[in-house]
Amino acid sequence: MVLRSLPSTVSSQILSRIFLTSGTLGQGSRVLQTSSPRVLHTLLKPVALSLNIPGFLSDIWDTVLRAVPKKKTSHMKKRHRQMAGKALKDVKNLNTCSGCGQIKRAHVLCTHCVENIKKQWKQTQTA
Repeated sequence: MVLRSLPSTVSSQILSRIFLTSGTLGQGSRVLQTSSPRVLHTLLKPVALSLNIPGFLSDIWDTVLRAVPKKKTSHMKKRHRQMAGKALKDVKNLNTCSGCGQIKRAHVLCTHCVENIKKQWKQTQTA
C-alpha cells in the first residue's frame, strides 16, 4: 500500500536498494539495477490479500474490524479498571447489644450506647 502511493521511480529505487543490500537476488540484482523502473515495478508488485467470507458473515466481519480503540486509554480509567475487583465483603459477625438491644458488630462498641453516653457527659458538663 505504501509503494502504490509513492511514484514509480521512488518505489523502484527503494526496492532495488533493498534487494542489492540483502543479496537475495544474487547476480539477478545487477540486471534489475540496470533495467528500467517500469520493468522493476512490474516484477515486484505488492501482493493483495483476499478473504472469501460468506455473505452472512461479512456484516459481522466488518464490525469486528471496526471494534478497535479509537483513543489511548487514560491513566484514570486504567486505575479504575484495576481497582474495580475489590468489592465490599458482607458483614457476618453481627450481634445484639446487651445494653440497648440494637444490632451491632461483634467486638465493637454499640454506636447507640456511645451516643447516649456522650449526651449524658455533655449534660453533666453544662450543668
